[in-house]
Amino acid sequence: MAELAAVGSIASVVSAVLEVGKCLAAPIGQFKYLYNYNTNLKNLETDVMKLKKTRDEVQGRVDAAEINGEEIRQSVKEWQTRVDNTINEAERLIEEKEENRRCFKGLRPNCISSYKHSKKAFKLKWDDIGPLLQQEFDEVSFSGIQQCNYETNFVKIRDDVLKLKNARLKVERKVEEATIKGEEIEEDVKKWLEDVDSIIAKAQELIENQSSIGTDRKTRYQNSKAASELMVDHIGPLLQQEERFDEVSYSTTLLSNYETNFDKLRDDVLKLKNARLKVERKVEEAKNNVEEIEEDVKKWLEDVDSIIVKAQELIENQSLIGTDRKTRYQNSKAASELMVTVTLDVKKVQTEIADKLRLTINYESEKASKLCERLKRGKILLILDNIWEDFDLKAMGIPSKMDRGGCKLLLTTRNLDVLQKMDSTNNFGMGILKEEEAWNLFQKMAVLALLQNLCYGLMRINRTLREL
Repeated sequence: MAELAAVGSIASVVSAVLEVGKCLAAPIGQFKYLYNYNTNLKNLETDVMKLKKTRDEVQGRVDAAEINGEEIRQSVKEWQTRVDNTINEAERLIEEKEENRRCFKGLRPNCISSYKHSKKAFKLKWDDIGPLLQQEFDEVSFSGIQQCNYETNFVKIRDDVLKLKNARLKVERKVEEATIKGEEIEEDVKKWLEDVDSIIAKAQELIENQSSIGTDRKTRYQNSKAASELMVDHIGPLLQQEERFDEVSYSTTLLSNYETNFDKLRDDVLKLKNARLKVERKVEEAKNNVEEIEEDVKKWLEDVDSIIVKAQELIENQSLIGTDRKTRYQNSKAASELMVTVTLDVKKVQTEIADKLRLTINYESEKASKLCERLKRGKILLILDNIWEDFDLKAMGIPSKMDRGGCKLLLTTRNLDVLQKMDSTNNFGMGILKEEEAWNLFQKMAVLALLQNLCYGLMRINRTLREL
């Protein structure tokens, strides 16, 4: 009998060992579920609590919408159903954890059951609960406001479409007049006309479909919302943009100033060449004194050479232009823009100032006027560093002396003539330090640095002593 008992005991042990062996024989990727059994179940419990809280919040919004007589969105209803099913499944899995049979005579949990539970918990958390928690609802119902304003919105969109058509007619007349004169139409005007045609087509399609909508709450909501968005996001901005189209073609001023612009360009190129010669002499003197030339000076000389080449090419081609209005306009515009960019990148400076002021400018033609108005309104110190040649402050968008408001302007230059040409006042010259002054400054800075290092060393010693 003792032998039979011993055999039965050994059989039980062998059976348990074989059971463990099955788990250990599983692939390494699957063994992680057994190893992370407690962690996976704990994480599942945490996420179930989060999902319940989110479900309650959505249900609160649903209850409020139903009280207002609003129709709940189908996607919200489907989400609520999936959430309930997932929570029920997760809670069953958590409850089964406590019922998990043990092996080794109760010494440890059953390996097979633990593996299955851990794997289910892991997949339930990532494949089901995770996506449900990530789904957000801006609206849980079809807004009662949109439905109440259904008729009002369609009456208003008809009025707005009529206004937009009238605005388009005005712009089209200006375009026809400009085309007859041989003027080139501005690109933003062409784009505006294309956008207007597209929006009118969408609005008319929406209006025509209104009669077939019926009383379905969902469809009425969707169409009312579409009409409202079309008016706010598209028709309104297009109507506001039309108000700025005083001119739809490139300015005839450039055509009338064609000869004047080229005469001025020749003068400006001559001034630029003289300025380059002055700088080149200073560079040669600096090199003779074994001084290093600053990078911005090198860059300025490179830019000047490039601009002079472009200007001379434009001047040489002037005789080949003839009387064609479009070509004369384009060349007059090129000459005008080239004069503005000579030793100074106006667009770059304007962009930098606008960025610092956090000012958004949608159209290039508005830059100067918007910058000027913004600079006048605040107490602003504007510093333009290292100016090489005089330039037109008004064209840049910088307020003049008589109308500068709270804006103060500080210019720095190596050439005093620049400040005089720009009618600058309170000019301060900064000469080179004499040898004795430079030595005294060096000694003061050296002593200051020595004292700072000494104080820092004493502080470290003091801190070390306190720690001891």
